[in-house]
Amino acid sequence: MGEHFSLDATDTCFYIWEYAARKNHAAGPTNQLIKNLKIKPSEMEKTPSRRYYKQQAIGHAAKALRELLGRQTAEGEFSFVPVPSSKAIGDIDHDDRIAQILQCAFSGWPSDVQPILRIGHSMQADHESADRTTYDDLLALTEVLPPVKPLRRTIVILDDVLNSGKHFKVAKSLLTAANPAATVLGLFIARCIRESCEKLPQT
Repeated sequence: MGEHFSLDATDTCFYIWEYAARKNHAAGPTNQLIKNLKIKPSEMEKTPSRRYYKQQAIGHAAKALRELLGRQTAEGEFSFVPVPSSKAIGDIDHDDRIAQILQCAFSGWPSDVQPILRIGHSMQADHESADRTTYDDLLALTEVLPPVKPLRRTIVILDDVLNSGKHFKVAKSLLTAANPAATVLGLFIARCIRESCEKLPQT
C-alpha cells in the first residue's frame, strides 16, 4: 500500500484529487484547497477574512462530492460518517469541516450523514507535528456514539487527506465492531501523491 502504510488489502478507498505532501500552496490548486480547509477556527477569529477562504474550500469540496457521487448514490444504501476533529468538542479549535462538507454536498437530499465519531480529548493534529499519535492511542481516544437512526448497509468514512490511512483504520475498526454486517469504505477529498487507493470513477 506504499506510503498509505496503515491500509491493507481488506481496505477499499477512493479519492478525488492528489495533494503534494510537504509542499505549500504553490504546488497546485489541491494544496491550496487543503490548506484552506485546515484553517483553524481560532485563526478565523483573529482574521475574519480567513473564514471566507475556509468556507470557499468547504463549498468547493462539497460541490465535487455532489457532482461525482450524484443523487442516486447519495440517497442509496450508504451512511456517511465524517472523521472527527483532532480537537475535542469545547476546544477553541474544534473543527467540524468534514461534517460541513457532507451536509453541504447533500443539501436537499435525504442522504444519511451521521457524525457519530468523536475523540475524548484534544490532541495534536498529525500535520502539525512530527510526533504523531499512534494507532493504538488514537483508537483509545475515539468512540462511536449511538446513531440517530440505524446505519445503512454501506458506511462511507469521509476525511480530507489520505496520508498513512491511520484515521480511516481507527474509524473502520470501531464502526465495524459496532456494525459487523456493514461494509465500510473510505472516501477522501485528496490523497498524498504516493502509491495506493483507487481513483474515484468520474460520473
